[in-house]
Amino acid sequence: MKIKKIAIAAAIASAITGMHAIAADKTDLYNSDNWKGQFPDQYQTWASTEQNNPANGLPEDYLVVNPNLVIAWAGYGFAKDYNRARGHHFAVTDVIQSLRTGGPMGDTDGPMAASCWSCKTPDVARMYDEVGEGTFANNKFGKWGSEMANTIGCADCHELGKDDIRLSRPYAARAMNAIDRPFEKQNHAEQGNQVCAQCHVEYYFDGKDDKKVKYPWDQWKPGVETQYIGKNGAKTDLYKGYASEAGLAYYDLIGFNDWTNAISGAPMLKTQHPEYENLADRRNHETVDMDEYNHETFTCITCHTPKQKNSKGQEYTDHNVRFDFAKLPEDCSGCHDSGDIDDILKARKAEIDEMRFGKDGVDGRLTQIHFWTQAIWKSKGVLGLESGKSIAEAKKAYEAALPKDKDMQELTTHIRNAQWFWDSATASHGIHAHNPEEAKRLLTRAKDELNLAEKKAASLLKKPANLPVYKLNDEASKVAAQKAAGLNYDAMVKEKNKFIKERVEKTWPHELKGGSIHD
Repeated sequence: MKIKKIAIAAAIASAITGMHAIAADKTDLYNSDNWKGQFPDQYQTWASTEQNNPANGLPEDYLVVNPNLVIAWAGYGFAKDYNRARGHHFAVTDVIQSLRTGGPMGDTDGPMAASCWSCKTPDVARMYDEVGEGTFANNKFGKWGSEMANTIGCADCHELGKDDIRLSRPYAARAMNAIDRPFEKQNHAEQGNQVCAQCHVEYYFDGKDDKKVKYPWDQWKPGVETQYIGKNGAKTDLYKGYASEAGLAYYDLIGFNDWTNAISGAPMLKTQHPEYENLADRRNHETVDMDEYNHETFTCITCHTPKQKNSKGQEYTDHNVRFDFAKLPEDCSGCHDSGDIDDILKARKAEIDEMRFGKDGVDGRLTQIHFWTQAIWKSKGVLGLESGKSIAEAKKAYEAALPKDKDMQELTTHIRNAQWFWDSATASHGIHAHNPEEAKRLLTRAKDELNLAEKKAASLLKKPANLPVYKLNDEASKVAAQKAAGLNYDAMVKEKNKFIKERVEKTWPHELKGGSIHD
């Protein structure tokens, strides 16, 4: 395959230059239907995200695809429900129907915070203006459901009624300032990236600031290998690296945990979907298999919202946010055809999958170390789910015992680190396209931490011979894993369906798309 330089910056710039506007009146511009008249081509392609859905209308269940995920996230919402993302058309529907958000029948109950709406609807930006970011965030998920009418759309990314792009989420603007990339000072390409980074990033809810969304970027230097500082200092290379190490150092420094794993008792972190970070951490913006070639001008919008022409020959930006080789800039096809791209991406993904699921694969080893640690706790008289305890009881027992046990602190810290590096690679959508070298580096780091965890575990208790092994793409394995994680799937579905029937359908404005996914 012949490699040559391409120039697409001009196309990117023109893709997001503001030229048109809707008259400023009382039109509800958080409803994307009201942009259709002024921006018909953009609207139609945005509306076509409804087609980004499996043929059977149901999202793919990743917990069936890989039941090891249930064990990795035992005691956390993702062990209940984790599906492949569908098109933007389904964003509000899917968060309402997710078992993770529970069945809050009132404004103050349920497991999730209000900030779980943050990436699903432009109505969040409206509510920030109406009640304040802090007031919105310092509530439960169920509080604002009656306000969440519109799925991801025009107002999330654009100035109201205009095609100028914006950061509609103040927490994203604060994060960009923290890494010295203020939105208003960036070129068009990076501004496009930052608009995507309002959602496609790692984040957490800041318990010290009204549970507002915050990115763990206080130390991050994009694209620069750095020795970050965490609570363990810089005595080892634990914190030497890129965004993942910066995030780990930050969380360790402030003593933050997302949850306690209900099987191992390890204080855990859950990576969300750090696509922006992985793209920004490309080494000198070079792709792995084209070291002599610089893809510096490639951004999120190059591949996911490319320029197109309508039947009249007028240029517009395609808003069906997905990858379609046929719609990429012409400069791309000068070097690649669809077969080239397909072969490259398949090879990269296969290499990553081998590190996860092949011999010595990370996913299965994480499952084993969680159960091995559970057995060690039991040998010490600390009982958990295996002894009939509830999830809450198991967590409470481990959280009480851990501060008094140096050996278990060491073991569970290695588990925490291993899973953080693994999750930083696997939770990043499309990392095999965006930064496959980073995925392999992170999975190698996960293996290194697992080696240390297994060595420590072996010094405390011989590895049990009957630790569970779960089959991939196996419904029965998912059922078994959720049972081992203390979950009752039927009860969760019953709670969810009651919530949808008695609250969502009666009092919330959003009409669920495609019917129930739990029937």
